Amino acid sequence: MKHPFHQIHLYEIGSRLFCGKKGKPIHELWIELQKNTLFNWADEIWLMGVWKNSPSSQNIARSMPELQIEYQKVKSSANPDDVYGSPYSIYDYVPDPLVSHSFDLTEIYTWFQSKNKKLILDFVPNHMAIDSPIISKFPNLFLKAKGNEEAKNTFLHSNGIRYVHGKDPYYDGWTDTIQWDFSNPEVETFHIQLLKNIAKQCDGVRCDMAMLPLPEVFDKTHGIKSVYDWKKIIHAVKEEYPNFKFYAEVYWGLEDSLQSLGFDATYDKFFYDSLKHKNLNQVFELMQYQTHSSHIRFLENHDEDRANHTFGEQTNTYFGLLCANPGIILVFDGQELGFHKKIPVQMIGTFEDTPDPKVSTFFKRALSVMNNREKRIEYGEINYSEFNFLPIFARVLHSKNQTELFIWNFQQVVISGWIPFQEGISFQKELRDIVSGESFSQEKNEKGLYYKLNPNQLQWFIF
Repeated sequence: MKHPFHQIHLYEIGSRLFCGKKGKPIHELWIELQKNTLFNWADEIWLMGVWKNSPSSQNIARSMPELQIEYQKVKSSANPDDVYGSPYSIYDYVPDPLVSHSFDLTEIYTWFQSKNKKLILDFVPNHMAIDSPIISKFPNLFLKAKGNEEAKNTFLHSNGIRYVHGKDPYYDGWTDTIQWDFSNPEVETFHIQLLKNIAKQCDGVRCDMAMLPLPEVFDKTHGIKSVYDWKKIIHAVKEEYPNFKFYAEVYWGLEDSLQSLGFDATYDKFFYDSLKHKNLNQVFELMQYQTHSSHIRFLENHDEDRANHTFGEQTNTYFGLLCANPGIILVFDGQELGFHKKIPVQMIGTFEDTPDPKVSTFFKRALSVMNNREKRIEYGEINYSEFNFLPIFARVLHSKNQTELFIWNFQQVVISGWIPFQEGISFQKELRDIVSGESFSQEKNEKGLYYKLNPNQLQWFIF
């Protein structure tokens, strides 16, 4: 049976690092952007970190001892100018001058539209920077400290009020942030207006730690009832901007909860963790049954270690698996080159990483295949035999100009068998595996295509 196959390619660029290394705002770097193979592959570009930097966050980032260790890993001679501050401690929702000299992002958005790319930006619902001017204008929208809270999770603002730092239930507060007070219904109203203004400048938002305002989570974190209603907020924004997208960074098994409230897609950290911990049977199950488009799957992003560092020789295999599944594939800048070093989000200056030829040549092959796909694609499971009656992952993608065959051995032993010739899969004198780059000569056999796979080996063929 065939099913419609829809995939969105989302490319994350750390805009501060990208602009900081070049010493130019993004509108002077259009040519640089277009040189990148991921840019041409992507349907949507997530410009991470475009909003105005907080001076206080910068000072904290430059002085925290534990952060200095991380800076030294990517630049042994790191100096204060290499450290800019956290993009998730937002001073105000206006462009940072490092990224753009304009008062808004309309020019950047227009350019992305001209290239048929959707633009995704950050929205941080949980907190603002401790020095945000919004605090002085609206002091009651932020969570005031109670007498029993630890001093390390609070700070005294210049307005004379002691506030709580933004935090989650499991860790101490982020010292460069101030927590929105979700028990105050005016916060919801303020965020709706804020999001409507953002919606004029892009096609969607990636909502940082989107589960933190949920009533059960906020109560667990701060012991206060939240009245923040994502469903109402999303509806209000989409009423005016119906095609505007809401993507959620979410963990702790709350993905379905946020999707039920109107999020278009949510992180699938469970899939990532299953790969990381080599729970391959679980990965197989997820690929078999979780095939709708509301998952954002990835091998790395700015929060995770580099894929090539985490997965090593399996990096290409696991990206190939993502290519076989509907939904959203998130790829981080530098992943296509096989970079190893995770760069702290606070940095705008680092040493260059060393590309991995095995990864970079694979990505060229893989992106070329995906760029050759027609818009209308269908997928289906296929008939196969295995000599020891063990299951494998086998899937075909049918489009007008090509058929793609994916076969993956998630077992712990070598397996082999036959794939009968069937729709889209016909005899070829030579087959080239997109994952390894190897070519295999074929002898025609009425049984079909013979395969032999090592444990955790994926092969990807084009017919």
